[in-house]
Amino acid sequence: MKEIKTYTYPEGQQLGDGEIVQVQVQVSSRLIFKDAYFHELQDGDVYIIPEQVELKSETDTEILDYVIKHNIHWQHTQSWRGDHWMAYYFFKENKMIKNIDYEVTNGDNASVDRARSRGVFREAISELIQNDEL
Repeated sequence: MKEIKTYTYPEGQQLGDGEIVQVQVQVSSRLIFKDAYFHELQDGDVYIIPEQVELKSETDTEILDYVIKHNIHWQHTQSWRGDHWMAYYFFKENKMIKNIDYEVTNGDNASVDRARSRGVFREAISELIQNDEL
């Protein structure tokens, strides 16, 4: 059995505000860990830093084959988060199976935004493929 290293905020390992940790909480007299952003921690919170697993990026052919085989549809639209955010919503059999919001440069650099959009799309489909393989 692998030992889990815990930290206590604020003395523990410091991370960036956007980093995700798992904080210890009590639910029905049981201690469990739930996802939280590092900046949400409060003094005395016990947390762990989950191991980061890098998913391999699928090839263009694998992505297209998956989208066709599973009849995946998507919508690319303005995010509910505001002007500087866009979102992808992915659907299978008329049910939303994944959504992802991402920040854009507000049109100041369209080529950067297109590249970011393609990267987000590739990551999302790669994650769907990886999850199906589990």
